[in-house]
Amino acid sequence: MAGSRLLLVGGEGDGPLAATLYDAGFAAAGIDATCEARMVRPAELADAVAHMRADARVLGAAVTMPHTVAISRLMDGLGPEAQVVRAVNTISHRAGALIGWNTDRSAFTLALDEAGFQPKGRTVLILGAGGAGRASVDALREAAGKIWVSSRDLDEARALCRDLGVSSGGPTPVGSLSLLVRKVELIVNATPIGNDGQAVPFPIEWVVPSHFIFDLIYQPPITPLVRGARERGARAINGLSMLLFQGLAAFEIWTGQPAPEAAMRAALERAVLGRLSS
Repeated sequence: MAGSRLLLVGGEGDGPLAATLYDAGFAAAGIDATCEARMVRPAELADAVAHMRADARVLGAAVTMPHTVAISRLMDGLGPEAQVVRAVNTISHRAGALIGWNTDRSAFTLALDEAGFQPKGRTVLILGAGGAGRASVDALREAAGKIWVSSRDLDEARALCRDLGVSSGGPTPVGSLSLLVRKVELIVNATPIGNDGQAVPFPIEWVVPSHFIFDLIYQPPITPLVRGARERGARAINGLSMLLFQGLAAFEIWTGQPAPEAAMRAALERAVLGRLSS
């Protein structure tokens, strides 16, 4: 494992925080490995996977949007959660074979639990039908009362609901949001809208104090949706806890060792504080 590399495969500029998290884990565990961010366009994804498979020094990869669904179809095998969710955010490399895993599903549940929100019987709106949306729905579908899934691509939302057996609620067009937002209790933003620090997925005026907002974006740490929701009296959290929890699970998959949680959590908190104060 000496001199191993962990690839961060994504299309967005959210690699530095994740790299900080994983590098801290490797250092605390005494593992000689480093993170390497790779910006990959959708048309380059198959080639990137082939190069990963051929390079024995690659320990594995962390995958972010927009590739989590597409990359699941390029793996040599899938872990149990990835088979169900049909999205991969973690890849392990063993003997020339790439196995895709999904640690987002369990991380979503842990982050929601850490925030003190109980989804049992609640009505939920998921914004986005990509890999993060799929993981969120899978985490919630047994407990929630109703789950609505909204996406700019309604066919994607339909496919998500079909694949994961969402029968109460279902796919809904973006044009219905003005009615739906007022009816639900938990709103999950599983889209990149807001990662520019300016955009919101719907008008903040629709938020009421009874809402719980879970914005899966972690960079910037306080998105316009999180800030606006808090200003209107609602509870709102970002995606940093979910990043941490999925990273702890991924670390164990890559290394076969328990993740050094204290060191990884502290490194993430330091990095976030540094960004907020800069």
